[in-house]
Amino acid sequence: MKLRTEWSTLRRRFEAALHSAKLHAVEGFAGPRQDDREWVIVYRTADGFRCMYHGLPVDFEDMLDVQIWTDEMEVRSYFIGL
Repeated sequence: MKLRTEWSTLRRRFEAALHSAKLHAVEGFAGPRQDDREWVIVYRTADGFRCMYHGLPVDFEDMLDVQIWTDEMEVRSYFIGL
């Protein structure tokens, strides 16, 4: 029973630290940024990762390659099957 209390206390502390209402009251806070980049679904394969971009398959060896490519192509990645 004590564990349940400890988890709820941790949850409240994280919530206070990460979702503070005080941040919204700060002058100059812009709020959430609009992100109009295209979504690309990335999935795991036996050899690495793959995605379809404008109808063509793009293969990657590791996660770092995917992250670099998404930055260069200015797309947002959505990972499935990891």
